[in-house]
Amino acid sequence: MIGILTFYWADDYGAMLQAYALKRCLEKVSKTRVEIIPYTSARLEGRYWFFPVTGRKKGEKINYIFLWGRFFTNVCYFRSFLRRRRNMRAFRRRHLTRKPASGNADRLSLQKYSCIFVGSDQVWNPEITIGLDDVYLGNIKERGDCIWAAYGASFGGDSLPAKYDKEFSGSVGHNFSDISLREKSAVPFVKKFFHGNVTDVLDPALLLERKEWEQIGKLPARKDYILFIYTEYNEQMLQYLQKLAKELEKKVVQLSMPWPGQRTDWADLEIEGGPSEYIGFFRNAGCVVTNSFHGMVFSILMEKNFLVFSHSDKNARMEDLMEKLELKTRLVERGRVPAKGEMMRAIDWRHVGQLLERERGYSVRFIEKILSGKCE
Repeated sequence: MIGILTFYWADDYGAMLQAYALKRCLEKVSKTRVEIIPYTSARLEGRYWFFPVTGRKKGEKINYIFLWGRFFTNVCYFRSFLRRRRNMRAFRRRHLTRKPASGNADRLSLQKYSCIFVGSDQVWNPEITIGLDDVYLGNIKERGDCIWAAYGASFGGDSLPAKYDKEFSGSVGHNFSDISLREKSAVPFVKKFFHGNVTDVLDPALLLERKEWEQIGKLPARKDYILFIYTEYNEQMLQYLQKLAKELEKKVVQLSMPWPGQRTDWADLEIEGGPSEYIGFFRNAGCVVTNSFHGMVFSILMEKNFLVFSHSDKNARMEDLMEKLELKTRLVERGRVPAKGEMMRAIDWRHVGQLLERERGYSVRFIEKILSGKCE
């Protein structure tokens, strides 16, 4: 049996869909049972609660912090928040795992697994895990004889702060057989500490073909709108989005929860759905404006015209993927104003599909190498 350690617990479209995709891909390749290992803790999933919290590490102690801004948004959209959470939970139970999560690494027993895949997502980003998390580093007492590999693991950037070097190098060097990363630019950093195979691979969502995603998507009644998904407030993106809506005479549909104080007279909020609804909204969109990595990924999978606005400090994974698929003209860097008509310029989807298939094959071969003769 194969186990996956990842951010399946987040009420976040990208986190849940990448977990689903890796599980499905491993099932297809291995022809054996694959489980999401139910691990999380309050400092991780707490930011998605109605009363949201996160942590801050001080020495060996974690201090919890209440997220007032997110709480205010949850209160303002109380019914939508509950319906969204219900749909997220339904998807998680149907497609990922029904088992209750454990938040204690010492209580995890992995002896029934022959292979463990850590990733994808930012499992090695100490800003998210509040310091490096022992579970995602493989530091588990009852680990049995598992073979450990990282698939598409991410720091959220090119490297870790220097204070984590010793902890990271000691853990991955002892625990992992092979490492693959989501960002190509992070490969040299890991090679300083790990002398085995280190490479970069596709985000798991790109391992599945469009038809596989369409099978679990739920189509909305509406069609031909501008789909808007954001992960970070960007005034330049908003100005462009509102101007584009007037030029194309299309409605804007926003899937992301509003930021505190957001006016919504220019966008229709569709914030109650889960991952299946998310996929459906991409299928019926006319075009997409986003600064979300998975917003870009599903624009590509569904072959939608799109523009991606730069994130303030997390552009590596976007730029790496755009370079691989020769789509860098779809990136709007800070300070650049997209030209009129830029959104609707034709994309050679046949060529993009060929490049994607090449990268998909490379990523699947990485998985096959790990599984070959090792996981039954």
